[in-house]
Amino acid sequence: MGGRFLALLAAVAVAAVPALASAAEAVSYVILKEGKPIGHEKVSIDRQGDVTTVQVDTESKVTVVFLDFHYRHHRVETWRDGKLERMVADTDDDGSVHHLEAVRSDGKVRLTVDGTTRDAAADVLPLTLWGKAILTHPSLYSIIDAEPYKVSIASLGAQSLTQGGKEQPSEHYRITGDVDRDLWYGNDGLLIKVAFERRGYPIEIVRE
Repeated sequence: MGGRFLALLAAVAVAAVPALASAAEAVSYVILKEGKPIGHEKVSIDRQGDVTTVQVDTESKVTVVFLDFHYRHHRVETWRDGKLERMVADTDDDGSVHHLEAVRSDGKVRLTVDGTTRDAAADVLPLTLWGKAILTHPSLYSIIDAEPYKVSIASLGAQSLTQGGKEQPSEHYRITGDVDRDLWYGNDGLLIKVAFERRGYPIEIVRE
């Protein structure tokens, strides 16, 4: 929200995309600030043969000290054989608007942000959290403006989460460095929950 309040949300790539056996599925999340809903995110996954297409739509709005902030994000990722081939993202971060395209070609990733292009190493991934792919990639970049991130990733082991009054098994991971996130993934390889702090406020994104 404002500036980069929710710039690093949502959503992301599976370490083994082929493990998603269903042809198509959709997962919805609620975005919470201090435990109160401020928005939603929807991740749609469509697998056709060796190609997986993921669409992410995020929208949030919050009032802080009588000021309203909004965040809207739309992203489409194309994966082939578990590797990200292309990503197109459009973001309105409280009036700061960006268009990002990432294309993997010739052993590198070409990043174009608002008409300006640069090349990155072939092994970088966007900070897309919906699946586990980023957990093996310490070099990441922003899904909004392709800002590079260097991170460390630690596995904190199995943990049971309570959602809707039901216990749900998960694996807990922590990302630290240029960005800090606690992530929980279910047995299906998809994100159950992400928690972090922004401008002193606790933020959670929780699967519905």
